[in-house]
Amino acid sequence: MTIRAIFYDAGHTLVRPRPEVDEVWDFLAHQLGVTIDAGQRGPFPDVAAFFYSRLGEDGLGAYASDAAARAFWSEYYAYALRDVAPGLPRAELLTAGSAMFDWYNDPAQWQPFPEALDALRAAKARGLVQGVVSDWGTDLLPILHAHEITRLMDFVVASAVVGSSKPHREIFLYALGRAGVAAREAVYVGDSYLADVLGSRAAGLHPVLIDREGAAPPIDAPVVRALTDVLDVVDRIDGARA
Repeated sequence: MTIRAIFYDAGHTLVRPRPEVDEVWDFLAHQLGVTIDAGQRGPFPDVAAFFYSRLGEDGLGAYASDAAARAFWSEYYAYALRDVAPGLPRAELLTAGSAMFDWYNDPAQWQPFPEALDALRAAKARGLVQGVVSDWGTDLLPILHAHEITRLMDFVVASAVVGSSKPHREIFLYALGRAGVAAREAVYVGDSYLADVLGSRAAGLHPVLIDREGAAPPIDAPVVRALTDVLDVVDRIDGARA
């Protein structure tokens, strides 16, 4: 049985944030009415670590609804601001985080990776079913539509719409139903080992990790540096079954 479908994560797989780190700090400073000096503008906390290590099971459900996603990002930015604005009430930090969440709902704050559209066109030309399966709010569809990604997709599944987020199996099973394919006929591409590789494998799909920086340690799944390499993985899977 050959591969008939490729599913993709959205953030850091198909699209990436446009704003530079300083723009994010400027936005937060404006929301809070404070000055954040250059020396205070360090890197933001690792999202995955905050997602799972700090929130545990709550982190796993952080994108099961728009309200849950807003709460997660409000907490995240409040945590990032804890040393920058120690004298401000926590409620103000949470409000700034919520405003940041709204800011990122704007399609203009996102851009496709340079190779994304070419990779999607190549897979479409092969007749493969393509879908997005992502932990995201209901704003995902207009973001992808604005960047011409939806015209190359057969469907888009956002966790906040279906009420299930990765790495839970349910969101992947829902996508398989939309695609009309069996799990062993689908490849899933994403940038998170826990959410994407382990999550999709648990649902029976073939996981592929995208690691554009080449920073990931060796893992028990194919790793690609660009989306244009995914069809090579598909060919290898099909070849191994021949």
